[in-house]
Amino acid sequence: MANKEYLPFKTINVFIERNNLREILEFVIKNVDKLPKEDQISFGNSFREYVSILGFRNPLRAPLPLQVNAYVRAFEDMDEVIPFTLTSWTKLRSDFAEKVKDWLKSEGWEDLQLEREYDETSGFIREWPESLTFEKLNDDFAKANPNLDYDQDELLVMILWISGKLPDEDYRL
Repeated sequence: MANKEYLPFKTINVFIERNNLREILEFVIKNVDKLPKEDQISFGNSFREYVSILGFRNPLRAPLPLQVNAYVRAFEDMDEVIPFTLTSWTKLRSDFAEKVKDWLKSEGWEDLQLEREYDETSGFIREWPESLTFEKLNDDFAKANPNLDYDQDELLVMILWISGKLPDEDYRL
């Protein structure tokens, strides 16, 4: 089997609207205390390592708007930030994440993961079905989960993260 070519984790930013990214990151910051203690510590250590805010040795002590702004910059610029962020997010949204993962599995998707760690040799793979659009994914998920209230943008980020796959650069949102 040939080795897969990985795209950097930060490539996901091409597919996330900035406002949606801000909402996800603010949600994670506000709710990190709901994670198990070990995950809180891991998140805090990673946040302090990769997110810097002028005037604060510990960026977690800065006002929320400053934290979110700095976090967005780090998320967009550094591969290392994506795995700890989206893994924390899927843990905080575990019910929704499990529904998405189960649905993807029922649709024949393979190699699904809720958690990923940063590694220089990992990232996203480009194995996106040619005719599959985000709109079709949303429509199919909504049909399979008619009573579930969810945000379409969050669904798409969740699908990208759990599948570990991205469309090619010619894909149009």
